[in-house]
Amino acid sequence: MWYKSGSLSLFSGSKVVLGENTLWADKNNGVSAGSMLLIFADCGIKIYEIASVVSDTELMLASEYSGCTANGVHYAIPVFGSNDTFDHAAYVAQIAAMLAGYQSQLTQWKQVLTERGQVTLTDNSGQSVVVKTLPDLTDAVSRMMDKTLNGADIPDKAQFVANLGLSDVVHKSDLANHTHTASQITDFTDAVRKVLVATLAAGQGVSLNYDTTNNQLVVSATGSNSGGGNNGGSGYTVVTRSGATANQVFTFPFSTTGSMDYSFEAFALKEEAAAASPVVVNSFDNGTGMIATDGLVFNGVMKPYIGGDITLNSVGEIYEASLPEIPVSDIQISTYASIIPILTSNTSASGITVSASSVHEINYPWKAFDGNAGTCWKPPIGPANISVAFQNKTTIDSFYLNASFVGTWSFQGSNDNGTWDTLDTGNGGEFKLTRTLQSSVSYSYYRLLSNAGCNIYELRLIKNSQYVLIQASDNNYYTASGGALKQVSVPSVASDISATGFATSGKITNVIVKKLISNQDGKLNVVVSPAPQIAKTASLKNIKSYSLLSTVTATVTQTGAGAVKMAVSRDGNEWFTWNGSAFISIGTLTIDRNGADKLNTQGVSVSALNALTSTQWALLYANTQGVPDNIAFAFGFSVPNGATDDAQVDQIILSAVSSAWKKQTEAEVEIRWYPDKVTFKTVAAGNYKLAYQQP
Repeated sequence: MWYKSGSLSLFSGSKVVLGENTLWADKNNGVSAGSMLLIFADCGIKIYEIASVVSDTELMLASEYSGCTANGVHYAIPVFGSNDTFDHAAYVAQIAAMLAGYQSQLTQWKQVLTERGQVTLTDNSGQSVVVKTLPDLTDAVSRMMDKTLNGADIPDKAQFVANLGLSDVVHKSDLANHTHTASQITDFTDAVRKVLVATLAAGQGVSLNYDTTNNQLVVSATGSNSGGGNNGGSGYTVVTRSGATANQVFTFPFSTTGSMDYSFEAFALKEEAAAASPVVVNSFDNGTGMIATDGLVFNGVMKPYIGGDITLNSVGEIYEASLPEIPVSDIQISTYASIIPILTSNTSASGITVSASSVHEINYPWKAFDGNAGTCWKPPIGPANISVAFQNKTTIDSFYLNASFVGTWSFQGSNDNGTWDTLDTGNGGEFKLTRTLQSSVSYSYYRLLSNAGCNIYELRLIKNSQYVLIQASDNNYYTASGGALKQVSVPSVASDISATGFATSGKITNVIVKKLISNQDGKLNVVVSPAPQIAKTASLKNIKSYSLLSTVTATVTQTGAGAVKMAVSRDGNEWFTWNGSAFISIGTLTIDRNGADKLNTQGVSVSALNALTSTQWALLYANTQGVPDNIAFAFGFSVPNGATDDAQVDQIILSAVSSAWKKQTEAEVEIRWYPDKVTFKTVAAGNYKLAYQQP
């Protein structure tokens, strides 16, 4: 396999190579001294030896780089990694078997030449033959020649030998006076080696060479790969060319040894893109697939906890409710048991009548008192009011309002429905809050006046007899007034809470609330302004089966000053945002306050991320020619005021394209071979993979 993440910066005449988005020092990637570095520059491939791995982003070459100084250069390093599909065990076993056979034959021939007795010679096919050793043969010849006169009585000994046909035997007998060892039989050993080398065949991906200097058989793996500008399968070099124009010519030079015999193949593939398919990353029904700070909740959306209506549960004669124990910017706690019961019409409560100056469609005034924040009283655009009439004067000391206003508003009281006293005012916005009056008031009529458009989801008039105490994370109990806490004794009965509790806390900071306890049943209104929050997808989304990432769509709701910021990653470690023209790295993101602050400051807005095109997304995958591999997402949340702001993410969906690659005919891509190059000429525009064999 190949390691080719990131890109190179090269310097002419220097041994130093710098990397961008590389992890060369990570042992899991397999890059090491002695590895081969393939550099795709200057319209060709340059090969260098890596002398040392200095760091994740620096290599030292064994020789100076001879090309031009350049940045952003693609490269590849052949490595044996954990995902390498090459069968190393089978490869090693095959080579070991060949070498064992070679050694066995050498041993057998050495026995023939140096030992005595009989030797069994076995070839590669398993056929065997038994022969006598050379020393025994020479001894036999000597004995045959050992006569009384030692042949002295033969006048012409040479002719005699010739007549007997023993010239070759006599020649071999000369060896009888020699004592041979294995190290002395160099000429024969070398000859046997060369014969064995000649009988070995190198399969695909393997080369064999005989080193005469060291008398070694050198077995080399040539490797195979596919991708832009790298060796492909079956000895092909495959180059990806995206965005090719019609009639564009691509030229690939090569070097040949000897004359070019034009016995090589080349072909071209053209991408055929299918329709984009939606890929759901997460719909946030729960926290599955996410890692996040404690202040985020998952219930069909992902959002910071901002409180809401809290239901109290009976524990003896007191009532309590637990809250998430999380750091917050501030928290407000209010009782809001309304003196107006739940209404089903304008006159459904005895002694109480609600009315409005105007109504838009079915948004009747009683719907502001139905206990359902999903309905509302909504007048036409312009000044309007909603009022409550009691049979007798009725005392209140606060009111709860869940509403949105276009302009200013006033809360007023009257005893004759003609002269109105202003009790409280506000200006625009959307909020949920309890407003405490300066003092208790008593009127027969109360109304809420809007000077422009409005939606009144819930309006409650409150006369407090319900009180609350806070149990903090330190397990102490506190009352509150105007946002200030005061520790009190542990309450044991409801009257303890009535004596020391509060109805409205004001904004409390620097406290983690564990539990709320009350002297009465019902609900409490809790408004939390959360601390900045962060969440990340727990694992990478594998999109390698797609050829193109078209769009990313995050569905969010941002109210008031609430905001969501995002970042993306290909490895889950280094995160990137978009600056309008390129993806820029912001480094790592931790799941804590520091990570949240960093992402909220440096992250990209959801609208900007949703607007990115496929061409812009391809920039994130520059080192894979725009083809996506993995993606992860990070979300930062900022909700400065829980009463008026909100930020939530409903889902995130990718739109990705899968492609097929059609082999081109000669009419679609013209291929021409030359003695020193091959050219491809495209007839139509598109994305191509160009493959050719190297001579």
